Amino acid sequence: MTYSVQQGAASVFYDGIEHPDYFLWDAWSYEQDGILHLYSLAVERILKNGVRLQPHERNNVPFHVRHFSSSDHGESWHDLGCFQEPRPALASFDARTVWSSSMTLLADQRKLVAFTGLAEQGSERPFLQSMAMAFSSDGNAIDADSIQLISSPVTDWEEITAAGYYLAERANLGHKDGEDGGPILAWRDPYVLEVDGDLHLFWCAKADRMTPALGHAKLNAEYQIDTLYPPTRLPDDNGFTQFELPKVYHDSENQQFYLIGATCNRLYEGQSDAEVDKQIRMYVAESVRGPWRPHSPTGSSLGLGAKHMFGMTVLRADFSTGELLCIAPYTEAADKPLTFSAPFTIKLNPEA
Repeated sequence: MTYSVQQGAASVFYDGIEHPDYFLWDAWSYEQDGILHLYSLAVERILKNGVRLQPHERNNVPFHVRHFSSSDHGESWHDLGCFQEPRPALASFDARTVWSSSMTLLADQRKLVAFTGLAEQGSERPFLQSMAMAFSSDGNAIDADSIQLISSPVTDWEEITAAGYYLAERANLGHKDGEDGGPILAWRDPYVLEVDGDLHLFWCAKADRMTPALGHAKLNAEYQIDTLYPPTRLPDDNGFTQFELPKVYHDSENQQFYLIGATCNRLYEGQSDAEVDKQIRMYVAESVRGPWRPHSPTGSSLGLGAKHMFGMTVLRADFSTGELLCIAPYTEAADKPLTFSAPFTIKLNPEA
């Protein structure tokens, strides 16, 4: 991987993105007018106090969403800078930091942003997550006056648990040690898909303290949750404890839906990455409500865990050829952790 900086221009990266100044992880994207737009979480490699940050320490400091674009199918990427930051001055639901998001190009060409905000609750409860909606006029910055909270485990605890989702008691929400001995709170990574004029929201949730689930809701005209569906269990969820960064793609011609997510079998937040198996998985269904089944007779894993990839996004879906153009960050276990791979292709029918 190489990068170059032109005077007065943004950084340009080839063969993936190995940023000299930032660690990058998690990916989401959209395409408009032939331009690919890629977003990721980012944090400085060297903090303002001069301390060099280690990859596993990144959750200890605030980070931001970074924006890249490509006009050559991902062969090169331009760094367009910070897209979104936390808002500590407002003491809001995203005062501590922002977590993963999605950018949906709506049928009317507006850009709908769904994102995770983490509130400032002190060192014992650093992972208190909520989900929000906003718009971006140009894809380069979030429209701050459009941000609205759509779901909070604190204020919506009764509704969430009544629908069948698992949450710890309010006093322990977002605790650094996880929920009742399991992984940390899961109410994050919202992703919006427009299907036949309806907006569907998907996110990372839990069915019980050790069982991940896909959250699913339908949004109303004000982009608030209208229908909160029960948690969706995945057919092989006995093999992992977290299902993160869900993304759903629709092949309208063949009426197929493809669900892609990142999984791991982490038992508790402080567990060493060397003990954790991370995979990227894909499922298929004939309905946006499922039921989901593994995309291949051999299972749901795409086999990218061996390459230390996690948090993948589909840059372009060509359902006519059955190919997905993808890009993914590398995990902490990789030779160059928290950098991006070069784009690669996944076939929807691997046995064909």
